[in-house]
Amino acid sequence: MITEMLKPENVRIIEEACDWEQAIEISARSLVEQGYITEQYPRTIIETTKKHGAYYVLCPDVALAHARPEDGVVKKQLALTLFRRPISFPNKKDTVRLIITLAAEDSNSHLDVLAQLAELLNDDSRIQLCVNMDSREKLYEEFIRS
Repeated sequence: MITEMLKPENVRIIEEACDWEQAIEISARSLVEQGYITEQYPRTIIETTKKHGAYYVLCPDVALAHARPEDGVVKKQLALTLFRRPISFPNKKDTVRLIITLAAEDSNSHLDVLAQLAELLNDDSRIQLCVNMDSREKLYEEFIRS
């Protein structure tokens, strides 16, 4: 269940990031601060993006930022960061406003959560609803109702 991997305090609304690298760092910050991931995790996402592009940009407005468990995951968790100003990522025409940071402990325990996220992300009207929200609480509620 998504409620097992997403805490309300890991949902943020931020005005902007100066670039995609800062956006990744901001999106992972609450997970680092709470000990779910190490500082290495967002650095690995950034380095992997520089090498292979932003493969985690799933659709317009949404990215699922992640690295491998051995790159600094301590315990599984999600974070949602909504940026008011769109962010451009390398080699992607679509900009992103919502970054979902996934910290998975292994390759299987989060699959049910990914299925729930896929349901939400396959609905353009729900994505638009989410990226236009003005409240962390409302954004959290929309994600856990998946």
